[in-house]
Parts: sequence; C-alpha cells; structure tokens
Amino acid sequence: MVNNNMIKTYGCSSTQYRWQTWPDFLKIFSKQTVKNFGISGASNEIISRTICKTAKKDDIIVVMWSMFDRVHSDIFYKKNKFCEGKYNSRSDRKDNNYAYSLEQLYDRSVEYIWLANKFCNDNNIKIYNFLVTIFELGETKSIQQFSPYLKIDHHKWPIDFGSFRLSHKKVGKEIKDAHPAPSEHYFYCKEVICPALGIKTFDIPLDQLKKLDDSRSEI
Repeated sequence: MVNNNMIKTYGCSSTQYRWQTWPDFLKIFSKQTVKNFGISGASNEIISRTICKTAKKDDIIVVMWSMFDRVHSDIFYKKNKFCEGKYNSRSDRKDNNYAYSLEQLYDRSVEYIWLANKFCNDNNIKIYNFLVTIFELGETKSIQQFSPYLKIDHHKWPIDFGSFRLSHKKVGKEIKDAHPAPSEHYFYCKEVICPALGIKTFDIPLDQLKKLDDSRSEI
C-alpha cells in the first residue's frame, strides 16, 4: 500500500507528452504529491540516470521503461530539451565508428534497469517497474531473442502498456500521432498501475475521457 511519501514518475513520451499521460491520472487517484520526471524520447540510460540523481530515501518510484534500443545524447538533450528516441545500430548508420549492435543496446538497457533498481533497493526507495512495450521489442519493431545477463525479472512485471492497448481502445478520435491517447493512459493507470501500488481508483465518465482524446492535435 502506498503511503503519504512523494511519488516520482519516470519514462519517455509515454510518461510525459503534449497531453495527459498516466502520471496525471495517478495524481488524481492517489491524491498524493506526484512529480513527473518523464522525458520525451528518453532512452533507458537517461531514465535510469535521472532516477539515481533525483530519487530520495522513502520516495515511491514508478517507472515505465522505454524501448531497449534507444540511445541518448547529452548534447542533443541540452539543446532541444527532449531526446532523439531513435535506435543507433549498425544497420541504420553510414558511419559505424560510434554505432552499437542491437545486442549491445539490449545489454545496456538491462544494465541501466538493474542499476536503478539496485540504487533504489540500497537506499530504502520503493520502485515499481512497468514497460512501454515488450522489452525485447525495440524501435526496429522486431522481437529480439536476447536474454538478460543481469537479473531484472522483467517477465514478472505487469502487462506492458503496448500489449494492454490491444484490448483497451481509445475513447476519442484517431489521429496520425501514434502515442497513446489520454483515455488509454487512464485505463492503464486504473487497471494496471494503481492495483500494483495498492491505490484505490474510481471511474471517470467516458464523455470526459472523449473530450480529452478529442482535444489532441497533430504537431
């Protein structure tokens, strides 16, 4: 059961975007202080680093890990205030000097997830892990057959957001932007995240969710 300590949320654009995401609904349901550290386009490297830099003793950390094959550039982030959100493998670069294999990107993600969880466990910080999609499914949209060499137990985590969305359609209009709509964030927060945290929920009328969905616009 979540207590009265601060809840801090982390992730990529499925955690912080141009419209309401699951931390916004978590704040409504929990009635606790919720601070969102999500960064659009973030790799698991920067998500992990942000947790280690900002999480404090007795905090409650809720993290939605991103695709394993994303890379992060501090220079790009400082200039644009968001990350690239693109994988960087030998198949997508002409200059291979700084490229990574998909397996190396997978291992890096495992390492950073392991590091964040160890940091939290060592500092009396409760961490709840969720996934934006199946962990082995990266930006390539192809499932990889890699296995973690560090224990992160991601197969024991709740259903990932992407798989959940297959059976929970948005309430409002369709747009070209493929990011989850507010209603999809609501359903995932209500049916997956809050039960994991021991937070009681309530129904938000569908007409209100439809208004949130329909207020979205293309960039």
